[in-house]
Amino acid sequence: MARSHPQRMSERDQSGTKVAAMRACFCLRYERGARFREDRVLVGALACEAEPVLEALYVAFTPHEGPRAVHESYALLSLLGRRAALLGATPGAAIAIVEAVCAALREVGAALDPALVSELSVVVVEGYCLGRDERITRELRETSAQSQVAIELGRGCIAIFLGGLHAECDLAPELERHARELLRADAKSCLLDVSRLVRIDEELARALGRFCAIAGQLGVTTFVVGASAWLREQFAGWPLVRDAATFVDEYDRAQALALAAAGLHLKRRRWARLIFPPVRTAAR
Repeated sequence: MARSHPQRMSERDQSGTKVAAMRACFCLRYERGARFREDRVLVGALACEAEPVLEALYVAFTPHEGPRAVHESYALLSLLGRRAALLGATPGAAIAIVEAVCAALREVGAALDPALVSELSVVVVEGYCLGRDERITRELRETSAQSQVAIELGRGCIAIFLGGLHAECDLAPELERHARELLRADAKSCLLDVSRLVRIDEELARALGRFCAIAGQLGVTTFVVGASAWLREQFAGWPLVRDAATFVDEYDRAQALALAAAGLHLKRRRWARLIFPPVRTAAR
């Protein structure tokens, strides 16, 4: 029968008690220091992230630990600031986190001089700034990807105009949404204009190819405008895409082909002939 180790269990219990005390102090001080409601509502999420950070900092600041432990604890603290930014916290929340962390460490007897508090502040603010930049960049990328234009040229004929600089992970969901729209609209043809895409890498080319393949399986003929020679070579290597996509050099011709595939054609109205009469050249 295994013997119990009361001393070891006692140390474990003491460590758990200290962590619980630090977490409670962190929550109380953060709620007091956060000035905005949108920051205070994040106390639960931040407390879960702060618990291992507080434990690592407490261990790192003990006399027998070396610089490596301090570096690892600072890395965790930076991630805490980043997490706050990703959750949508305001810049004031970063200062509240520093105050809460310092109060929690002092609660269990850690000695923090002004220089150490300044270091903690720099680490948290740096992590917050990185997270804020990441969140804003992600939101801008998502907004740009969701702003692609799709119109109905005629019954059963959809035109999709892609533009901007996008990664495959941003544009692929939009292409899947457009594919669902083709099914919902019972489309017969699709005009896909890629001439305004800034850069098409291999991942984005595969996403465009998947869209054309899905459209082909739905019985939709896709006319691609503005494709480079490299993109055409990529599509040629994929049998499903090669059979479903037709490359056209000029937009006007692609539009006429897409309308014709849907059983439609452009007809010049009488009022348009009166306003924009055909240009006649003098016979030589």
